[in-house]
Amino acid sequence: MTKTINIKGKEYVPVSERVKELHEGLDPNDANIAITTDIISNTEKMVVVKATVVTMTGTFTGHSQAVWGEGMMGKVALEVAETSAIGRALGFAGFGIVEGIASADEITKNNFEI
Repeated sequence: MTKTINIKGKEYVPVSERVKELHEGLDPNDANIAITTDIISNTEKMVVVKATVVTMTGTFTGHSQAVWGEGMMGKVALEVAETSAIGRALGFAGFGIVEGIASADEITKNNFEI
């Protein structure tokens, strides 16, 4: 069972759980499964990352951005953006969907009002 995090009354799935869900029950020799990331932009203010998830059912893309120096995670903005982009791509692929595409990590990172 996929673990969720409750944020403001809605359930969200962390990216780590989405990645686990992707790998559960897969043949480790199956070359048709992949997660790749690309840095689209990296300035002194922000970084933008694109993630691509390839599964047996298709190719799915997610994007995310993070601001350098902002909040507790500002020193690791690249990692934050990459994780969120992967979470979004996995969501579009159908992994970790409870109440929407956004993962708990993305909601927490952006401090969204839901």
